[in-house]
Amino acid sequence: MRVAIQNVLLAMAAMTLSGVVAYSAEAPAFIVGEREVVATKEQREALGLKWFIDGNGGVLTHGDEVRLYGANGREPVRVTGTLGNPLQRMDRVSIATGNTDFQYLAGGPLFRDPTSGRIFLFYHAEIHRGTYKNFYSVLGLSIQTDEQGLAFKDLGPIFTANASNEQAESSVEICGSPYVIKDGFFYVYARDVMTDGNPRQSNLSVARAKVAEVVSAGMEGKGAKWTKYYNGAFSEPAVGGKSSPLERGNPGTRWMDVSYNAALGKFVMVVAANTFPQNVDLFVTCSEDGIHWVDRRKLAAEKGEAFYPSIIGFLEDPRRTGNEFYVYYTFSPKGGWERWRDAAIVRRKITFN
Repeated sequence: MRVAIQNVLLAMAAMTLSGVVAYSAEAPAFIVGEREVVATKEQREALGLKWFIDGNGGVLTHGDEVRLYGANGREPVRVTGTLGNPLQRMDRVSIATGNTDFQYLAGGPLFRDPTSGRIFLFYHAEIHRGTYKNFYSVLGLSIQTDEQGLAFKDLGPIFTANASNEQAESSVEICGSPYVIKDGFFYVYARDVMTDGNPRQSNLSVARAKVAEVVSAGMEGKGAKWTKYYNGAFSEPAVGGKSSPLERGNPGTRWMDVSYNAALGKFVMVVAANTFPQNVDLFVTCSEDGIHWVDRRKLAAEKGEAFYPSIIGFLEDPRRTGNEFYVYYTFSPKGGWERWRDAAIVRRKITFN
């Protein structure tokens, strides 16, 4: 059965430095398709994808060919196929880095510079503190160094928590570097952990940098300046600075992905969040400006763990979506650290009326 979800976007008032701004009326209704299995556990493992897709995915298209980049555990891979059958061949991807603290380095969302054709790969890295279950995560950026799109060079971190690795009392998970482009800026979304204040954890924060500056610096093998949104302005350094929660009530977040939806003229975010201790469901929220987000509405109810959502559209730029798009994710009845014992890669089609 297809489940019609009406009135996903509710009117929202958001306080800004210049006063109260009323955010949009309700969006058109949309339909959530049935869950489709893209690859079973056995099919994943037959391609060498034992831990795929362990985070956010990035897509490049060439005609009917689809190239999906993502984490296969601690290392990135590229999986080539078609929209109907995206998992047909796996190639390993490397990110050369001088950072010896990283025990995990994989991505991730992609940006192809239209002038040079070079690919920028956003990554999630981890510093393991005695065990892989106790880690401090970092978001960074890398640039393509070969003709095949399989080798990248690390350009350095672009987002770290306000609490440093030494200050953090437990694991720090800041998610997988989903981004959109708005007014010439990259907007990268993450979770954050503060050293003080209330709340101590932001479940949805954002940092930005000028696209032109990121590309220019990247061509020289360098990183650009990124800043976090804090107390109404992009005023804090993205590496180590403070940030403010973007959603009203700062609801819990396990993972997220974001896209600009051309049909609505709004930003759309899909969030994985706990509904019960052993249950993780998908939710949707939208924004006019990428900063103020309306209240979440459940996208689909799953008896298990729906995790690592990646939004993939049908437009030339897969990070932009239209009337129809897919949400890919892992689904595991076991979930948690046991997810890879049974996780399938699945998807649902979202269609705006």
